[in-house]
Amino acid sequence: MSIATFLLAGQGSIRAQDPVEKPKLPNGEISSRSFVDQSMLVSKFTTEQYAHQSSMRIVNGMGYVVYQCNENTPEENQAGQVARMAVFNILNPTATATWVDVAQVGETSDGVTIGGTFVSGPMLHILNEKTLRIFFVGRLGSDTISGYRAFYKDYDIATGKLAGFKAIRCTIGKDPSKVMDLAVPAIQAQLDFLFGAGFGEQFARGISTPCDFTEFDGQLYSSIQIKNSVDGVTKLMTNVLMRSSDQGQTWELMGAPDPRLLTTEVKILAEPAITQDRNYVYLHLRTNVVEGGYVLCKTKKSDLYTFDAPVKKWTYGIGRPTIANFGKPIGMVAMFTAASVPMGGNQMTRNKCDVVQIDPSYKKYTKAFSIVDYNAVNTPFMFLYRDEMFVSYSTGRRRLHAKFGTSEIVFSKLRREFFVPTE
Repeated sequence: MSIATFLLAGQGSIRAQDPVEKPKLPNGEISSRSFVDQSMLVSKFTTEQYAHQSSMRIVNGMGYVVYQCNENTPEENQAGQVARMAVFNILNPTATATWVDVAQVGETSDGVTIGGTFVSGPMLHILNEKTLRIFFVGRLGSDTISGYRAFYKDYDIATGKLAGFKAIRCTIGKDPSKVMDLAVPAIQAQLDFLFGAGFGEQFARGISTPCDFTEFDGQLYSSIQIKNSVDGVTKLMTNVLMRSSDQGQTWELMGAPDPRLLTTEVKILAEPAITQDRNYVYLHLRTNVVEGGYVLCKTKKSDLYTFDAPVKKWTYGIGRPTIANFGKPIGMVAMFTAASVPMGGNQMTRNKCDVVQIDPSYKKYTKAFSIVDYNAVNTPFMFLYRDEMFVSYSTGRRRLHAKFGTSEIVFSKLRREFFVPTE
C-alpha cells in the first residue's frame, strides 16, 4: 500500500501508517501567531477608553465595523457609551479608518430622542451595496430601564450619511395583526405565550441585539435577548428567535430555548450564533459558566416555536460565540472563548480562543487550533467575504484594563490555509 502523507506547515510530514496521532492541521501556533500579528486596529483608540462588542460587514473592499464605546470610562454600559462605526479599506485598515457616531444619548432625529445614559449592542446588516442598516438598543425618556427597546438607522455608503432613528416593530403570539414596539413588554408577552402566563415577567432588566443577521429561505433571521439580574449580576437570560420579511423593520417573534432546562444554577442562554440546514434552525449559545459550556439548541423549520433542550457541545462557554461556513472542504468554523486567565489580584484577561470545526450533523466538534493574543481576544465576530473569513475582535493592545481587554477593536483574517492540510 502506498504511503499517504500530509505536509504540515512548519512540522515536516507524518506518514499515515505510523502509529501516531491522527494527522493535524497546519501548525496551530504558527496559525495563531499569524492571525494575531496581522490584526490591525480599527477603533478610535486615541480617545476611547472602552471599545467592545463589534459587528462587521464588508462591501466592495470596504470594511464596516460597529461597536459600543466610551471616551470617559473603561467600564461597560456606563454614562457616555455610544454606538460607533469604523469605516476602512480592508487592505490597509488602520491607516484608512474613519469613524461615524451612529447613536448616542440625547440625540434627536425623526421625532425620536434617545434617553437614559447609554446605548448598546450595535449590529450591522447589508440592505444592498448602497445601504447598511445598523440596529442597536436604547431607551426613550419615559422608559423605566436601560436597554428597553430596539431601534435602527440606515447608513448611505456613497454619502456617508445616516438616516434618522426608526423604532423596530414586531408581532407576537402568531398574531400578525398585533404589532408592538420591539421592546421589553413584547418579549415578555411572547415568553408568556410560549411558556405560560407569568413566565415573561421574570425577565425585567432589559433586552439586547446580540445575534448576527442571517438570510435564508427568503427571510432575515436573528434573535432578541432578554434578561433578569439581581444586584447587577445576571442570573436568567434567553433569546427569542425572530424573522423578518422587510429587512428588519418588523419582526415576527417565534420560539425561545428554555433556560430552566439547564442543569447549572445560573440559567443563562446568551448571545447566539445562528446556523441552519434543510430541516432545522440552530442556536449556538453561551451559558456563562464553566460547567455549562457552549450549548446547541435546535428547532424544526416546520415548527419554529419549539426548541429542543440545550446540549453542551464545547467547554467553558463565556464569550460570545461566532460561527461561519467556509464551504467545502472546510465547512463550519466556530470561535469559542477559552478560559479567562488571572493577571494578579482581581485582574482577568480573555487571551485565548478555540477555533473549532463543526461537522454538518453537529455531532463532531474538532479543535483546529487555539488563538492566543496576550492583549486579549474577546467577542470575535466572523464575516465571509469573497471566499475569505475576516474577523473583528475586542482587545487591549494599548490599554489592557483590569477586565478582559475591551479597549480596542482589531481586524484580522482567518486564512483558509489554517485548516487544509497539503497532501
